[in-house]
Order: sequence, then structure tokens, then C-alpha cells
Amino acid sequence: MAVKVIYHGHSNVELHADGHRIQIDPFYDSNPLADVKSDRPDPQFIFLSHAHFDHVDDAERMAKRNGAIIVANFEMASYYESRGVKTVGMNTGGGCAFAFGRATLVQAFHTSTFPDGAAGGAPGGWILQVGGKTIYFAGDTALFGDMALFGKLWNIDLAFLPIGDHYTMGPDHALIAAEMLKAPHIMPIHYNTFPPIKQDAKAFGQRLREKQINPVVLTAGQEFNLV
Repeated sequence: MAVKVIYHGHSNVELHADGHRIQIDPFYDSNPLADVKSDRPDPQFIFLSHAHFDHVDDAERMAKRNGAIIVANFEMASYYESRGVKTVGMNTGGGCAFAFGRATLVQAFHTSTFPDGAAGGAPGGWILQVGGKTIYFAGDTALFGDMALFGKLWNIDLAFLPIGDHYTMGPDHALIAAEMLKAPHIMPIHYNTFPPIKQDAKAFGQRLREKQINPVVLTAGQEFNLV
């Protein structure tokens, strides 16, 4: 079964498979790269990696509009639940079954605070098993050695890796991460939205090809079918 990936710039991604609609880190209305506004996507689930504004900016509004469930770490889920949103709270290392398949919250090395100053708990990444595929969304993170363990624990089909540098790992470390994960497809995220994270994604893609890894370099609004 194919999983349709729709990229909306920055780290803003939709996944569609077998009638299931998943949103990851919604950042539409204030995102200078986004191709649409937050009133267009219609997710059933909204997965959040951490609480920084460029990953949660539209989450509450979208969830309240269509009754989507926000899935995040315990602290973030509690925050949104107190604001009248349906949530599933998880913690690092834990997995949970969903209508689309399964999700596991894994570690990331970053920080996590809501725009209003509320604590966002520990940042994380997601292993999503959907449509018969396994997808790793790293979120905002530095390079860390346990990415090699992820490559052993899961047969990852596609990995989303930040390449912006400054706030996350840059292209050099993302290339090492790609090798450790052993995923056949790598999609760069979290770059070119703001001046400090300007990167040449096509050059990064060429370096992936030299490692026999398929780069999935999209601009906002483009789609990729993972088959």
C-alpha cells in the first residue's frame, strides 16, 4: 500500500494512507514557505515532536476545527487537553496502537517550551507504522548514536531528517544519521524557512545519492508516494 507524503515547508508534513490522514508538526499560517493555510488540511491525528512555535503553531486551531486527536508527549498532551482538545499522551520509548497502525515516541536532543512559556516536556521523534510502511520523523534534533539502534529495531522505509544546522543537526551530521538509519529514502526538513537555517537541499540530496540513498527533496505543496 502506498503512503502519500505532502510537504508544506519547514517540518510540516501530511501522511495519507488507506483513508487515514495524519498531520505532523503543523506550521501553516505563520510559515513563509507554506503553500496553504491551516484551514485546508483535514487530519484525523496531529502528531507533535515538541512545543516550539514552528512545530505547534496551528495544532490547537486545527484540532478544534475538525475534532482531530493531538498525539504528543505527556506534558504537551496535558496542555492541550486543558484547552479542550482531544489528546493521547505518551512518553519516550512507549508505543501505542492507532486506527492507522502504530506509533512509538523516541528520543530527540533539543529543547521544548510553548510560546506562552509553558513547559513542553522532553522533545521527541516519531516512528509511525502506517499503510504497511515504517516512517521515522526525527523532529528537531542533534545527531545521536541511538539512531543506529533505530535502524536495527525498525525496517525504516522513509526518514525525515532536519538539515538546517544552527538549531538542529546540519547536512554533515544528517548524512551520518541517514547511514545509521539504513532507510532507503531520506527527506530533508527544517531548512530555508529563516535565514539561520538556509541550506542547499539539492546538494544534500546529491550526497545521499553518492551513498546509494534516495533523496526525497520537495518544495512546499509537492507530494511523494512511498510504495
